Formats: sequence, structure tokens, C-alpha cells
Amino acid sequence: MWALASLWHLLGDPDGAPAWAEAALAVAVGLVLWRPGPVLPLALLSVAGLVVAWEEAPTLGDEWLLATFVNLAIVVSVAVALARRRFADRADLAERVFPAARVCLLGAYAFAAFAKLNSAFFDRESSCAVFLYRETTDSIGLDGLQLGGTAWMERLVILGVVGIQLAIPVLLLIRRTRAAGVVLGLVFHAVVALNNSQHHVDDSAIFFALLVLFLPPSTGHWMSERVGSIRARLYLRGPRLPYLIGPLLAVVPAGVGLLVAIDALSGDAAMDVGWWVWQLLAIATVGVTARLLRQAPGSSAVRLLPYHPLYALVPLLVVVNGLAPYLELKTADAWNGYSNLATVDGDTNHLLLPRTVPVTDEQADLVHILDTNDPVLSVYRTKHLAMTWDELRDRLSDRPDASITYRRGPRLVALEHASDNPELVAPRSLWREKLVPFRPVDLADPAPCEP
Repeated sequence: MWALASLWHLLGDPDGAPAWAEAALAVAVGLVLWRPGPVLPLALLSVAGLVVAWEEAPTLGDEWLLATFVNLAIVVSVAVALARRRFADRADLAERVFPAARVCLLGAYAFAAFAKLNSAFFDRESSCAVFLYRETTDSIGLDGLQLGGTAWMERLVILGVVGIQLAIPVLLLIRRTRAAGVVLGLVFHAVVALNNSQHHVDDSAIFFALLVLFLPPSTGHWMSERVGSIRARLYLRGPRLPYLIGPLLAVVPAGVGLLVAIDALSGDAAMDVGWWVWQLLAIATVGVTARLLRQAPGSSAVRLLPYHPLYALVPLLVVVNGLAPYLELKTADAWNGYSNLATVDGDTNHLLLPRTVPVTDEQADLVHILDTNDPVLSVYRTKHLAMTWDELRDRLSDRPDASITYRRGPRLVALEHASDNPELVAPRSLWREKLVPFRPVDLADPAPCEP
């Protein structure tokens, strides 16, 4: 499932990374699907995932950033084993990685739910919940479910999204409700991935792979018995058949990933392929999980405490990342996607937090674009969005010939070429550009949903 989540990321974001990085990830996907037992293919997949994430930064998206933290935990675990002059087997790897991955999911999910407790998310006219509900139902021909934008229906959608996202981490934490939390999470993200306009399949694939880590350990034995039974029946039909299906199930996804990497499959075609196949897999996963829990309930005692304090570092990074908007360290890729959350220069629309605690002054220095020939900055102009000074520098450092007129505080500046102001085209350090991105700032109240 982790390999498939990586494949769906390629399908959902086909132009995010250079071709060589995407090709490496596609090959690693094929290796894991071909040989899912050994640790080495999974380690290679995780390394490739980290490389793709670095190349795509700073525009990662919350879910791929979550996958990046889990990949980091896997790589750290394998590196520790190698440092001790032994190679981890899969049981050892699971014991080290699974608790960290579970806590990463809990942390990211809790912050995502908390971010939605703001005035704009509960406003029907601006709420991302209503925006995505309308977009999803329109995209699959079920716009009748909108009931003409009826107020009670849209309020129900908002309360439903908030309630479900607040409930899932709580259910997963409590042993007796853990199975219900897994099923609720799978169903919720299956519904989210129905959107055929702005695809969320790659996001849901990551959540599916992490949610199943909360299933009782006995479910793994139950699944392996069923797979073994299927392999036995295939063997009776033809002794070579089981050995042919495995490579086929690996080569086809890897081949699709390579087609994406070399641009032989267009972005729209890639997303269409991913969307249709995912719907079948999502239905199958939810159905199998529900049946599995009914027939093999077992114990829900899954480990959440880290194997060693070293493995608490990655979940700690997840927490720091979630706190970042409220400290104004950064406002993008901080478990606050589609939340309407606004945290700007000490002000916030969060219902439980009166103010932020800025530890940087990035958003105290906002720039308004008044005119430009740069296509991306033109979007800021037409949508009346402000941006931080450093984000503007990041954009123009690669486009010194762009013309621009902007307002920075009381100053109105017009430049025929951005390079006429050397400070404007001086690049920031690479780590700041990659790791501390800031969202566009919309000063409207309530804060609108920005896809």
C-alpha cells in the first residue's frame, strides 16, 4: 500500500519533480510490489520518496509531507540497523517504524482538525468544506445532492467534516474504538477522493496506507492466509500462474509511473487513470477491512510508544510543523490545507486562539502586486492577494527580466526589470526556500477557500 501511495502521488502530481527523480520512484514502486517482503526495496522506495519530496518542495501538500516524514522514519531505521552492522528484517523494521508512523498520522490529523476550528470554515460562503462538496458533487454528476445550496445542508456538511476529522484521531487513540476509527477514516477518505475535478486520490492513498497500521496484528495473519489460499488455487490452474501474476502486478504500475516520468502520459490522462483505478481499490479496501474486522477481530493493542527515543524525533517534527502557522514560522504545508485558517502578523481567525505568537516578522512585510508580466504573480494581482517579501524574491530570483509594479508598505515601486533592484532578485538560502514556505495572504474577511 505504501508503494501504491507513491505511485498515486506520481499520477496526481506528474510535473512536481524532475523526470529522473520520478523515474527512480517508479522503479522503486515496482521493486516493492514485486518483492514486498524484503527490507531493501522498501528502503529504496523511501529514499526515492525523500528525493522527490526535496525536488518538489516547497509545494509539497500536507499529505505528501506526511509521507515524507514516514519515509524519513524508515530510512533512519534502516540506517541504524546498518550502523550496528546488521540489516533489519521486516519484523524488526515494523517494530521500529510502525509506532512512529502511527503517531505521525495522529499528530498530522489532530492539527488538521484543529486548524478547521476557525470562523471562515464555519461560514457557508467561504468554507472549504462547502467548496469541496460542491466541486465533488458537480464533478461526478450528483449536483442534485447540493439541494440548491440549501443552508441546512451546507451547515451539515461543515459540521460533518469537522466532527469526523476531530473524531478519527480520538477513536484511533482509544483501544476499544480503534477499529471504528480505521473504518471511519477509510470511508471518509474514499469519499474525499471521489472529487474528479481536483483530484485527491494521491492524498487518500497515503491515508489508507497509514490507517491500516492501526488494525489488530491478527488481521495480517488473516490476510496472509487468504492470499495464500488464492495462490494455491492459481497453482492448481497452472503451476506457473502464481509466479507470473506477481511480476505482472509490479511491472504494470512501475511502467505507468515511468510513462508519467518521461511525459509519455499527459497530466490529465495520468490523473484520469489514477482516479478510476483508485475508486475500485478504495471500495475493495473498505469492504475487505470491514469483513476482516468482523471475522478476525483479535486484539487492537497496537504500539504507539516509540521503540527508542531516537524514533520520537520524527513525530516531534510533525508536531513542530503543526505549530508553525501559530508561531508564523511558515503557513504552507503545515497540516492546514483546505482549512480557511488565517494566521497573519499576529492576527488569526481561529475560534480558540485570540492571537498568534509570531517568532518571525515574515508576514509583517507584505507586498501587493499591482502590475507584472509574470504569469504567476499576475494571479496575485487579479485575486488581490498579498505575499511576503521573501516569497516575492524567491519568484523573481529566477526571473530577473520580469517587469513589476508593487506596493510594499507605504512605498510604491515600479521596475521595468526586477533586476533593477538587486535585493529583489537575490535568492534566499535553499533550505529556507524549501522548508519555510508562506501561503498567499488574502485579507478578506472571512478568509476564502483557496484551492
